[in-house]
Amino acid sequence: MNLHDCLQRAMDFGEIDRTRGVALQGQFDQLRARYETMMGPAEAAARAAADLKEAFRKAKTSRLHKVVNQLQAMRRLRAQIEQAPDPAVALRNLLEHSDGSGYTGESVRSISEAYEASINAGLRDTLETVGLNVIGSSRNPVLLRDLIRELHAEASGNAQAKAMADAVRTVQQRMRRAFNSYGGDIGEIADYGVPHSHDAGAMRQAGFEAWAAEIEQRLAWDRIVDFNTGQPFAAPGQVPPRAVSGRFLKDVYEGIVTRGWDDRDPSLAVGGKALANQRAERRLLHFRSGSDWIEYNKAFGASDPFSAMMNGLHGLARDVALMRVLGPSPKAGLEYAAQVAKKRAATIGNQKLEARVDTQSKVAKAMLMHLDGSANVPDRAGWAAFFSGTRAVLTSIQLGSAVLSSVSDVATMTAAAHSVGLSATSVLGRSVQLMASQATRETAARMGYVAGALADAGGGASRYFGQLFGTGIPARMAGFTLRATGLSFVTDMRKLAWQMEFSGYMAENAGRTFADIDAPLRQLFERRGITAADWDLLRDPAFRFREPGGADFVSPIYWLHAQNRIPHVEAEGLAMRLQAAILEELEFAIPTASIEGRALLQGTAAPGSVAGELMRSSMSYKSFSLSLMLNQYRRFASLPTPWDKAKYAAKVSTLLLVTGAMAIQLKELAKGNDPRPMDENKFWLAALFQGGGLGIFGDFFSAETSRVGGGLAETIAGPVVGAAGDLLKPVASNITRAVQGEDTLVGRDVAALVRRNTPFLSSAWYARTAYSRLVADELQAFLDPEAEVLFRRRMKKMAKDYGTQPWVPQRGTSGSWRLPDFANALGGGP
Repeated sequence: MNLHDCLQRAMDFGEIDRTRGVALQGQFDQLRARYETMMGPAEAAARAAADLKEAFRKAKTSRLHKVVNQLQAMRRLRAQIEQAPDPAVALRNLLEHSDGSGYTGESVRSISEAYEASINAGLRDTLETVGLNVIGSSRNPVLLRDLIRELHAEASGNAQAKAMADAVRTVQQRMRRAFNSYGGDIGEIADYGVPHSHDAGAMRQAGFEAWAAEIEQRLAWDRIVDFNTGQPFAAPGQVPPRAVSGRFLKDVYEGIVTRGWDDRDPSLAVGGKALANQRAERRLLHFRSGSDWIEYNKAFGASDPFSAMMNGLHGLARDVALMRVLGPSPKAGLEYAAQVAKKRAATIGNQKLEARVDTQSKVAKAMLMHLDGSANVPDRAGWAAFFSGTRAVLTSIQLGSAVLSSVSDVATMTAAAHSVGLSATSVLGRSVQLMASQATRETAARMGYVAGALADAGGGASRYFGQLFGTGIPARMAGFTLRATGLSFVTDMRKLAWQMEFSGYMAENAGRTFADIDAPLRQLFERRGITAADWDLLRDPAFRFREPGGADFVSPIYWLHAQNRIPHVEAEGLAMRLQAAILEELEFAIPTASIEGRALLQGTAAPGSVAGELMRSSMSYKSFSLSLMLNQYRRFASLPTPWDKAKYAAKVSTLLLVTGAMAIQLKELAKGNDPRPMDENKFWLAALFQGGGLGIFGDFFSAETSRVGGGLAETIAGPVVGAAGDLLKPVASNITRAVQGEDTLVGRDVAALVRRNTPFLSSAWYARTAYSRLVADELQAFLDPEAEVLFRRRMKKMAKDYGTQPWVPQRGTSGSWRLPDFANALGGGP
């Protein structure tokens, strides 16, 4: 007799409540079914019974909750992989949506970003008041400190900070409940406060004794449980004896500085603790007050208070998305999905499909590592921080004119709008309106669409670089450059415009049934699993957002908090699914660095390792263009007829070519040069590369070096390698000259380094020409006796390579200040 029969017998004799017994039978049957995929029926039944008994014998309610949720996830994953047109591609789509795959399930990245958007919407007032300013600091640091105190139940006497703390707690509780609903186990703590990110390097440098002395008196030991006794370490206000606290703190210290390897042995198991358990463990340390948290953070914190608060919430959004899609143990869930795909391929005897499943399984696992952060665990923390900081500084040095290149967004926004039935003119017009009108931005915020730069210390650098670690001076420099040159603002406004217009488009269709709405919208809903019943809920007039002027919108985030027809947990599931669908289309309109591109180009090489840093350098600036090309190719391939494909390819390539040409000319003007002649093949080849996000390679159609002075090999290797070359070549060259008895060119080389490698000033579109002429030219003239000869030579080379001349003259040349010669664009050249 198995456990199922025993439970039935116990219910029949009244020894167990029937409701509970039936529930236990169901859980037993689920476990047995799972194990029967790996072992015989008798062994599976015994294993299921043992697991169920162990769960209850140890009172592991949370473990049972996790197991049941993982089983539910496995059933869903099996159905999705078995029903997908291509199981290999479906594996990748579990992590990141790709167009034309036929996969209709949810993707981790989309759901994560949807939750992040809803978090930002819930904290709109907080972000606008204490969020990040142009230099990456809090707009109101005094109020922020009071907010941190209030979050830790320390009265600040500031009513505004208290109200903000209530708003933050509301979002924290919402995300905690979402995490738990998918198999997690985070207990409710009224004054949980802000999660802490420890600086392992600072801890290691200080040593255990210094660290323990700093933190011991700041902890609330009455709220920290001793796992040996199950009781708090001390009564309120007391500190346990050092012999007791020291053992506990030593374990915490070693766990942080060794990243958990202090009590973990190498094994062949698919790694680590389940995600469902990790969040509870991260709440291990509790500070006595917000002031104690702030003081400890100054000494051993890895981020500023605002970033700690927002990164904690956004990290929780990512974890909720991982568990929602893959189950409480995401690695196990993805492995299970891969096995289902392999079995499907083997069953039908398709060897090519089997090979593709193996390939895509590896890609998907690498993508998961980038999503959950395990690919970013440093091999050598010091080197990882150094190179991450270098990439951030290079962002400040080299991306000050990226806002001019972003004119290509017009092309992708237009193509994406046409694909889903939106008016491209309306989207572009709305983006201009948002840039010009605070009132329109306020309307967007009330709809639930909040500018992401308010919560992003990097100011949007991830669009080109992927993740930059830390919130120190280099990251602030990158964020400052992207904010101060307008890229963050322009990108945010375009994203808000897309979401607002999509919401308006849905409202235009709201008077029709699901079968009668515009075909592109209905097809989008069908691809993303939004049903006719869902549509009826979403289009209810009572829950649509209305502008003062009367226009209405179907906004998923606004609808989530306005509706009362279904339970909140169900509404949240639908709202996040719709918001994810909108964001997936937004990715076509305004491409960012894709997870798939990162996994393909970078692999899983750890930061701080030689391979990891070389790959990160090579990937810089290129993952954005790879995302653009992958998106456009897949949308092209998904179109049903050759004629549709031809029309789409012609439209997109023409738009990218034209906007690439516009970007080239805008950047020439920003550099103080006339527009380049457009009657040459090399210009249009450069424009093609520029429109595709690889403008730096377009330079090689006109010259042997790129715009920052590097050759093709250095350009391929990436900006970090290029920067190293900028530093090392002059050193080697001058040493060689000195050995050979020739005059050194130290002054010239120093001036060149200053010209090309000064953060912000070397690239900011509105400052670079003035800096070049008034500072760099004068410095070179002072340090290099042949400066004016070189200036004239440079003008001749520019005329030869690019067919243009400065309208802002260089020192020592015959030119004078004048207006740009726009007629030069028509051809002929100087």
